[in-house]
Amino acid sequence: MEEMNKKTKTGFNLVLLGRKGVGKSASRNKILSYSTSVTQNKAEKSGCQLSVTVYDTPGFSDTELSEEEIRLKYQSVLQKCNSDLSAFLLVIRTDRFTKEDEDAVKKIEKILGEERRRKTWILFTRGDELDKKNMTINTFITENQPLKKLVQKYEGRYHMFNNKNEGASDESEILLGKIFKRYLETIVSKNELKRIPVNNTEIPKDSPPETRLVLLGKSGVGKSAVGNTILGKQKVFKSVMSSSSVTHECSEKHVTVSGRNVSVVDTPGLFDTDMKPEEFVTEIGRSVYLSSPGPHAFLIVFPVNMRFTEQEQQILQKIETLFGEEVLKYSIILFTHGDLLEETSVEKFIEENCNLKNLVQKCGGGYHVFNNKELNNRDQVTELLQKIDTMIQQNGGGHYTNQMYQDAQRFKQGNATSEGNTSTESGFVEFMKKYGLCILKGAVMGGLVGLLGLLSGPKLAAILSCSFAVVGASVVCSYS
Repeated sequence: MEEMNKKTKTGFNLVLLGRKGVGKSASRNKILSYSTSVTQNKAEKSGCQLSVTVYDTPGFSDTELSEEEIRLKYQSVLQKCNSDLSAFLLVIRTDRFTKEDEDAVKKIEKILGEERRRKTWILFTRGDELDKKNMTINTFITENQPLKKLVQKYEGRYHMFNNKNEGASDESEILLGKIFKRYLETIVSKNELKRIPVNNTEIPKDSPPETRLVLLGKSGVGKSAVGNTILGKQKVFKSVMSSSSVTHECSEKHVTVSGRNVSVVDTPGLFDTDMKPEEFVTEIGRSVYLSSPGPHAFLIVFPVNMRFTEQEQQILQKIETLFGEEVLKYSIILFTHGDLLEETSVEKFIEENCNLKNLVQKCGGGYHVFNNKELNNRDQVTELLQKIDTMIQQNGGGHYTNQMYQDAQRFKQGNATSEGNTSTESGFVEFMKKYGLCILKGAVMGGLVGLLGLLSGPKLAAILSCSFAVVGASVVCSYS
């Protein structure tokens, strides 16, 4: 089998399992929205943060392979699918479930083990055969006692394909929606947030007005260096020259500039492939919590020498899905390494790059340039804060906020009377219980669906959105 894309550290894996002739290859083609006459072991589509891979495995009734050879091939695939973002599809035909099928299922379950079995779904194929008999899938399951027990064993995790309907269809999109929804529920049920401290520095009540800034951008663009420049200190945020992310946890620091308190929240890279999805979601949640009741400005960082690829053009879309629709009205493009422009003005630099010009226009034309090598040049920081003030006035005054930020502030204040760090930590846990799924929704929609183009995006996006709506009444997904 071909190797995984070495640049992609996180991938969503689907493994097709079952007897020969049950429709595994046709199911793979339907999921990936293409058809081919050649059976392949693996097919994948990749985006900028996540690769989606579908593995086809040999059937247990394959007369060309011994049972031991099949077992070894299964193990080879399963070793590649140990991440949380893996699901196993046990493929069964709707027009039969024989003793041989039962035996094959038992052998597959033995190879999978209990942990993988909990991430296994039954995928029924040839749904058109049931249509001919005027029979529903529920009736088919109920009338076959061994199959009924199997579905109960898998806690109702099943789906049906009509494999004669080639190409993209609602069937494959709904299946992925179901799998994503179950994955999201698993993250919340683990409740690992309690082990994550939130270092929130309290500001005395009699302090001058505060300006809250949040740094956003890809990994390695210099967000931490920008934070240090604003703070006027070299090693507050860890900053090194690297194409990969140095910041994996959000942190907040304060400084007084021209008589005002300025808080800066540093965040992980928006397309950080070294972070697990649940870690990324937690840190985005932390950035919201730390900057509540809302930032005065989001600083979207780009080096002036960055090559603007499709990924860069999608950054603003991802920011909107994570933080809310109105967020770009409170955003400024902050260019770093301004010394590299030499005699070229930043205005000419923007004008000569159509993609970059479009990004700046989406942020209301707001931009600024930093020379991070001139740490002692406080004029560039003062000018930035003046531009932020102008932007705030243009937006009617005040900071950016929505229901998510307001609730974060409420959770924070609600625990302020308690003693010790556990109060702050407890408030963060309560906030993530309410909004963790919604933030992950933004990550999924912006990073998995919109960027991957795995299927017909709008349909799957709508399905995922519905999945969030039914997770629980306590989950509020509106950022209004």
